Amino acid sequence: MIILNLACSANRPPKPFINIDILKSQFSETTREREQIDAEKNYVEADLTKGIPFEDNSCDGIFLSHFIEHLDAQQAVALVKECKRVLMTGGVMMVSVPDATYFKNVYPRDKNENWQELFGVTDVNNPIPTFMEAALFFEEHKQVLTEDSLWCILTMGGFTDIAKSCTGSVADIMLSALNRSVFSVTIWAIKK
Repeated sequence: MIILNLACSANRPPKPFINIDILKSQFSETTREREQIDAEKNYVEADLTKGIPFEDNSCDGIFLSHFIEHLDAQQAVALVKECKRVLMTGGVMMVSVPDATYFKNVYPRDKNENWQELFGVTDVNNPIPTFMEAALFFEEHKQVLTEDSLWCILTMGGFTDIAKSCTGSVADIMLSALNRSVFSVTIWAIKK
């Protein structure tokens, strides 16, 4: 079983995940972080904006958590097309992004003293007045997404079997690695 964890950042679970990102380019060779990444047997260095370095129909699952919002809409569609290319028929992709609808619903209470309850985050010294500013409008984000806009990206990327939930062993493994779910929308796509 192969599950690609695209744009993994610090969330790098063990096999069957293959964790993919550009982390080596962010740390010099003499840092502890770089030594740790170099030692990980299931890590692949790759710029996902240039494609996924795997063969067609070569993986069972794709875990894509909190990365689509870092791409503009056209880049996101291109990445989703790449995901569909590398998934086997019947393969499952889980996409999770910050959910603008959730932020809208909790906005009246979005104050630092409520962040633990609303977002699962404690950061009492953070000078940013709302978590919406800190997380949804994070300076590296290029899109604000909802379930509907994420559905549009997956549809434009070629998926037709899109759902809010999924079952099976691959889905269960991916769910075990999911973080930031409190303020995220998660959608599943299955390659037909």
